[in-house]
Amino acid sequence: MLALLSSCAMPSLALAQNTARATATRQPAGGEIMRGQTANLSSNRAAISKAYAEGADLVFQQVNATGGVHGRRIRVLQLDDAYDVQRAEENVRALNENHKVFALVYLVGTAIVDKVLPYVTQSGVPMDHAVTGADNVRPPVRLVNEAFFLRASYGREIDRIVSHLATLGIDNFGFLHEDEPFGYGVRSNVQSAVEKFKTKLVASISVPPNQPTAEAVAPAVRLMLQVSPKAVVIGSAGPVIEKFVRAYQEAGERTQFYCLSVANVERLVRDLGLLSEGIVVAQVMLDVRTSNLPVVREYREAAARRDAMAGVFDLEGFVSARIIVQALRDAGETPTRARFIAGLERQTQVGAFR
Repeated sequence: MLALLSSCAMPSLALAQNTARATATRQPAGGEIMRGQTANLSSNRAAISKAYAEGADLVFQQVNATGGVHGRRIRVLQLDDAYDVQRAEENVRALNENHKVFALVYLVGTAIVDKVLPYVTQSGVPMDHAVTGADNVRPPVRLVNEAFFLRASYGREIDRIVSHLATLGIDNFGFLHEDEPFGYGVRSNVQSAVEKFKTKLVASISVPPNQPTAEAVAPAVRLMLQVSPKAVVIGSAGPVIEKFVRAYQEAGERTQFYCLSVANVERLVRDLGLLSEGIVVAQVMLDVRTSNLPVVREYREAAARRDAMAGVFDLEGFVSARIIVQALRDAGETPTRARFIAGLERQTQVGAFR
């Protein structure tokens, strides 16, 4: 079975947020609070966007069924960006300017978040819990008053992975990433971790982005076979992971594979079968099946009522939605964006999870 490197925990909620105040005064219109999501609903990475939104919907539907927040129902309007940066930026502008959403939620992808942050700053639209751990889009590297992050950074994940390798006596490893901003950001994290933990990076190679084919990963497989690393760290969220692992193992070689938390565990098991055994996946959320913290129990119960399969991205969306709902309640009966952001800043725990 796959292993979970679970001590790479999510940061405390207080540390994951900015502390400056927004100046926007937009209020929800009518009897609902509309939130907007530019979402990857149609590419080979769509599972993350869908799972996160489905987990959040468990909370929003329950809140709506009991009268909403101060009498207003919560609605999420989704526009498909197919993991395309330009489409995502256009969607964000349309959501804010045409659809008049109160806030943005759950944008997925380093390049997308990096692209829209200037508009978020200029327009004052809150951006809640984007699904990226990239260090270059969050504090302390980048301070955007309206942007809030829930998950741990990729830098923390890579540090945990490389320190784990050092603890096991694995003194060299290879690194594979896709040729995109997410991958290069993680490569920078890897280089920092190598210096910090005094280990050796014996090979680093990029593969074409969003091309999960045997041909696309073949050069990476050949390089890793030549250097025979004791472990391979893979900086990808897409099915490139499965293609590389299968090709490497079918070439007759064995090594230890490590993936970031954005790897889709269900897809790994489904597509690789027995070849997925021993793959280690970093974990930035509580264990969805074994944790007894109240928020996780509540999530499992809510998922069971909807006959939904429990998953780590769904749980993260559930936790996020709980935080958002409480911030909306704290914003009062006449919420503004500034009051909502102030409410987010006050959240330090949810369901005994800090």
